[in-house]
Amino acid sequence: MLPKNRPIHPGKFIEEDILKELGITEKQLAESIGVTPKIIRELVNGKSRISMDIALRLGRFTKTSAQMWLNLQNAVDLWDAYHSPVFQEIERIQPYAA
Repeated sequence: MLPKNRPIHPGKFIEEDILKELGITEKQLAESIGVTPKIIRELVNGKSRISMDIALRLGRFTKTSAQMWLNLQNAVDLWDAYHSPVFQEIERIQPYAA
C-alpha cells in the first residue's frame, strides 16, 4: 500500500542528514564522494534521482547501505508512477487467468 503523500525525496535526506547535520557544503560532500557539486545540488533540489553509483558512494560515506538510498528513491519513483497519467492505462490491463 502506498502512502497518501509523496515520500520524501532522498535529496532532502542528503540536505538534512548529511549537509546540515555534519556542517558541510554541497561542494565538500561532492569532493568527499568523488562527484561534481552539480550532482549533489540536483539531488538536494529533487531534480535528479539516486543512481546505483551515487547510492554506493553515499552508503560508504554515511556508513549506511546503498540499498537504503535506493529504497528511498524507489519509494518516490513508485509513488510517482501510481500517480501518473499512464497508471490509468495500466489499471485497464486484465490479469492473466490460467
